[in-house]
Amino acid sequence: MVNRITLTSSRQLRSALGPLLFGVLLLASVASCAAQPAESLPYVASVRGEVFYWVGCDGWRSLSPGNLRGFASAADARAAGYRPSRARGCSGPAETAGHGPTETGTCTVVRIVDGDTLVCREADERVRLLLIDAPEMGQGEFGERARAALERIVPPGTVATVELDLQQRDRYGRLLVYLYSPGGEMVNAALARAGYVVAAVIPPNVRHVDRIRVEIEAARQAGRGLWSGSAFDCSPAEHRAGRCD
Repeated sequence: MVNRITLTSSRQLRSALGPLLFGVLLLASVASCAAQPAESLPYVASVRGEVFYWVGCDGWRSLSPGNLRGFASAADARAAGYRPSRARGCSGPAETAGHGPTETGTCTVVRIVDGDTLVCREADERVRLLLIDAPEMGQGEFGERARAALERIVPPGTVATVELDLQQRDRYGRLLVYLYSPGGEMVNAALARAGYVVAAVIPPNVRHVDRIRVEIEAARQAGRGLWSGSAFDCSPAEHRAGRCD
């Protein structure tokens, strides 16, 4: 693939290979990214450009959608020969977070709704865990097992800490958080590690996306939790869309 060649820019590569071979490699690169929309990953770049952008900024939105390619991490983008954008806030979430303190608060757990949603006493509202998606309660035993897993980590009465990302609420009005147990463990990551969730990446909330992806992939390969069976043969998103048998 293009990202394994030592030349560091598409312009250099075109010159070295000639337009015909470059075009073939370019199409192959685009095809390799087609399985997953580029903008669903935390970093994007144009196949015709030389810089990459964090999706939490607006710098990449003028790029042609047909030319976008996505990367799971900044390191992957650099390995592909791209350099980070110098536009403010576009090199990654760490840079953006540096412009202000991380917003945190307290959540006294009232009840567990499902494997990724709970109710906090402080606001008497539903709180949705970021970057993960658990089976729905309508998915039989899978939904109940995921709900029980969350309840084991933060049972009702637990005083947990919430961390907010850039977008604080979803379209349903739920507060979007990274939740931490009294011992400091990130609950989102704990559920991923135990094998009860899949990734659900919705920019601009991608602060801990690399960590969550690593935990989920490790759980999948080890067959932990719901990965030991057929729970994710139909993802929660597919179930909600009515695409499961």
